[in-house]
Amino acid sequence: MASWSASELPERDRFPYWREVLCETYVALNPTLESGRPFHGEVRAHLLDSINVTTIASGRQKIHRRRLEISRMPQEVYFLNLQVKGQCRMIQGSREALLEPGDFSLVDSTEPYLNDYCSDDWIQYSFRIPRALLKPLLRQPERQTAVRIAQANPLAAVAGDYLQSIARNVEHVEAAATPIANHLVELVAMAAGVAVGEEDRARGALSAQLARSLVQFISAHAADPELTPAKAAQHFRISVRYVHRLLEESGETFSRLLLRRRLERCADDLRADAGEAIGKIAFRWGFNDLSHFSRTFRNHFGVTPRDYRA
Repeated sequence: MASWSASELPERDRFPYWREVLCETYVALNPTLESGRPFHGEVRAHLLDSINVTTIASGRQKIHRRRLEISRMPQEVYFLNLQVKGQCRMIQGSREALLEPGDFSLVDSTEPYLNDYCSDDWIQYSFRIPRALLKPLLRQPERQTAVRIAQANPLAAVAGDYLQSIARNVEHVEAAATPIANHLVELVAMAAGVAVGEEDRARGALSAQLARSLVQFISAHAADPELTPAKAAQHFRISVRYVHRLLEESGETFSRLLLRRRLERCADDLRADAGEAIGKIAFRWGFNDLSHFSRTFRNHFGVTPRDYRA
């Protein structure tokens, strides 16, 4: 992974260096300072197949792409910017999107745009996606840039979770770079508004990712003794019936997956701490009956919790 930091330079050299970093990592851009504070800025970048995945953090500034920069570097890409911290106002054409953490939006490098980072301390994940990959999947590409795609939208929430997971783990997914990149593009199109004729392709990507997100949600909330299919459905804003269908398609049931995750967490804790009471571990991971826990643990692992620890 390549990385750059303006913060390590003398203050007078930071912003000129930052201009060069942005042009090298993204496309030709014209940043302007919007704060009298000492400037800081860091970028990390990693190429995932044809998509450049970056994490960028800095202080308040505006980043313009004008006709001048387009003529200097007429690269045809979309930038998908996902806000992690602070705010960003993205403007293209007559549209404007104010991003809060969890929101994302697109801009098209072939037309002028402005990213106004209006926070003194902000972080963003940015994905440089070849225009030829994404544009054919969008319903109205000329109207779908600088439009806020908010986490409150279930489709956006699933796509956002996937994007954040990729940005955090991009160095470790090289073996599956091409299918992951393709999956990313399809999910983004589904969240932004997919073209007629591409619905089935995008819907398949969405269902697969939603099933993965559902499994992750169950694993992350295994300790909740009141975790139910209805609670998971409410989190993802889908029906209980759809929760069961998504899991069935992967050969699972909600109750079986939840029980297995709870037993696995209990087994981890039994190995980690030989002195902690078995009942305390069981109750921590959602069991409320010790005899039921011991029986199901033995059925799953073939030994009692006490013998497993020994």
